[in-house]
Amino acid sequence: MVNNIDNNVKISTVKSKDELPNSIIVTQVPEEVFTNPEYKQNFCQLFTQIEENIHFDFFKSFRRVRVIFSTPESATAAKLIVQGFSFHGHQLKAFFAQRVVLRRSSSSSLLSPPPLEKQFLISPPCSPPLGWSQTQEMPPVICNFDLMARLASFAIDDKYEVHNGDDGTPAIIIHPCETPLDAPSSIEMPRTPRPSSPAY
Repeated sequence: MVNNIDNNVKISTVKSKDELPNSIIVTQVPEEVFTNPEYKQNFCQLFTQIEENIHFDFFKSFRRVRVIFSTPESATAAKLIVQGFSFHGHQLKAFFAQRVVLRRSSSSSLLSPPPLEKQFLISPPCSPPLGWSQTQEMPPVICNFDLMARLASFAIDDKYEVHNGDDGTPAIIIHPCETPLDAPSSIEMPRTPRPSSPAY
C-alpha cells in the first residue's frame, strides 16, 4: 500500500480533493522552447492534449515550466506522460508543485474601486463615474462691503487700537509712521574713487 505521494505529502493528511496538487513543474526544458515559437508550440501540445484550458509559466533562467491544470487528475496524467519523455534530445523531468488557484478578474476577493461617495472636484474629472453630476458653484465675491467699510473707517493720521488692554495683558495700539516732507526719496551712496594706475 502506498503511504505517501510526491513531495512527501501523506495521503492520511489529505482531507479533500481540493488539497491535492493541480500543477506540475517540468525541468531540464531545452532553451529553444523559450526562444523559438515552433518549439514552444510543440512543447505546449504535450499538455493541451490532456486539457485545453491550462496555464503556462515559463522560467527561462531556470529552464523550467510550470503547468497549471484545473483538476489534480489532469496534473497526474501530465506528470506520467512527461516524466522521462525525450523532447528534442532532452530528457524531461516533472514533479508536483504547490496547488495554484487561478482567480478571474471578476472575483470578489480582488480589490474593487472605491464607492461613489468620494469627494470629486467641482470640475468634471477625466472619466466621470456613473451617476456623477455637476456641482453648483457659488457666485464670485465681487465686493465685500463689510471689509471696505472697515478699511474706510481708518485714517492715516489716527492710531488704531488692535487689542484692549486689561489687568493681565497690555494693549496693542498701532501708530502711523511719520515721514518728514523734506526726507530724500532715495539715499545716495558715496562713490569710491578709482585708484590711479601705476607708472611703468
